[in-house]
Amino acid sequence: MKKILFAIFAVVALALTSCENKGLDIMSLDASKLDNTEFKCWKWTVKNSGFMDGTVYVWDTEHNVVVVLQEVYKTSQLNHRKPVITYEATTDPDKESCECQNDF
Repeated sequence: MKKILFAIFAVVALALTSCENKGLDIMSLDASKLDNTEFKCWKWTVKNSGFMDGTVYVWDTEHNVVVVLQEVYKTSQLNHRKPVITYEATTDPDKESCECQNDF
């Protein structure tokens, strides 16, 4: 009986942790080691920052995107927030098609 209960608790604990999207630990990235020459379309999402929440599409280098997102993270921490940050490259071929996806 104990084995069954432990198995159930293990499955529940695993399910609860896997449902939580913690995002990327943006502060663990070394921006100086990222590409600073090739421009691409980047989609970033920030949640719980308190001032810059939402999804943004930018035409920039990965280095610059990470530097900006690290500053967002630092500012959020000053306001006692724990932001969830993600970013990824998209397939948009140029600046105009990239930035036209923004809602603002």
